[in-house]
Amino acid sequence: MDGSLPPGFRRYPLPLALAILLVQGALGILLFAVFQEWVPREFGTADSWGGYQLAAYGAARFLLETPTGAIADRVERRAGLLLGFLLMLPAIALMAAVREAGAYLAFAAMLGAATAFLWPAAYAIAADLYPVDRRGKVVGFLNLAQLAGFGLGALGGAFLVDHAGGRELFGTAALNAALAFAAALLGIPSYRGGSLFRRVDGPGRLPLRDVLTRRVAALAGLILLASVALAMLVPAIRPYGERDLGVTFSRLTLALVPAVAIGALLYIPAGDLADRFGRWKPFAAGQLCLVAGLLVLAATASLPVAMAAAVLVFAGNVLTAPAWNAAVMDLAPESHRGTLIGLSVALSGLALALGPALGGFVVGRWGAQAAFAVSAVLAASASLAIAAYARGARPART
Repeated sequence: MDGSLPPGFRRYPLPLALAILLVQGALGILLFAVFQEWVPREFGTADSWGGYQLAAYGAARFLLETPTGAIADRVERRAGLLLGFLLMLPAIALMAAVREAGAYLAFAAMLGAATAFLWPAAYAIAADLYPVDRRGKVVGFLNLAQLAGFGLGALGGAFLVDHAGGRELFGTAALNAALAFAAALLGIPSYRGGSLFRRVDGPGRLPLRDVLTRRVAALAGLILLASVALAMLVPAIRPYGERDLGVTFSRLTLALVPAVAIGALLYIPAGDLADRFGRWKPFAAGQLCLVAGLLVLAATASLPVAMAAAVLVFAGNVLTAPAWNAAVMDLAPESHRGTLIGLSVALSGLALALGPALGGFVVGRWGAQAAFAVSAVLAASASLAIAAYARGARPART
């Protein structure tokens, strides 16, 4: 489709990346700064509470992302993005207005329901507009926007937690979501032949059972395992900094900046590797990088060593994400692209339900470093499973 790509999409999907950057800034504030630091500080909850909020957020995503992907197959893709951005605003408003820790579980689920519309539509746009030999690089570009937005939101949110208050936190998050809506509305065109919410007449649709093959099911299991390994780290970050490294939350957040920056620089090259050498070698290599970094974190109480290990963890995630997302796109026919991509990202949502709950339990029982060790075991298992899966991999769909 290169000759007919809309303005702003010729090399990379710039308007889509801008919308992702902005909304991830809001999510960085909410999922990291608010859930992991502001809520425990404001309401005196246990360290594990941040994991429970992420579990509620992830459970909502898991339940809804496949249905929202199916909706994205029936209408213009950008409709899902616009709905998701709009639905985030009531969740943010309720967080700003209500002062009850238990209510934040419901608000986290509302936020998860809103974001369930976003990634099926975003990745389906990338799969629609770009050929197989460009998808890894395009996904890497979108993941770069995702990481940069989340990292900036987390850093800004950590600063606001220490130097401002809830009004500034939630106001900034709401502003980001509103700007993301504007970027999608003005920059992403309707290209499937219909108005925004009018049913799109696509190619003949196979029954869904014919699309959900054993290969798809196996890939789904790999994505879930790798995602749980990463997601269980979130509730370990704050207690690891305070108890093992002896640093404040804001200082620990700043210490992660080099890892985030290096990861950001690697995203597009990582996507290019997935295009050049296949999806599975970068996927497996990423899991092995995660194992190495996690084992170091499980054994050290030195901040400089932990910073170096965090680089390995971020680099591992960077190698993994474009490869698995491009692999899902390769298996998905156009008629069910949103549905299968929705299933893939729903599994990431399920991982956000299972991983932080598991991580919170391990942290509460044995400490933060034990959570890193358990995560390393899961990542090692994922790398072995990837090697077995790759032996039967088929050529990609165009």
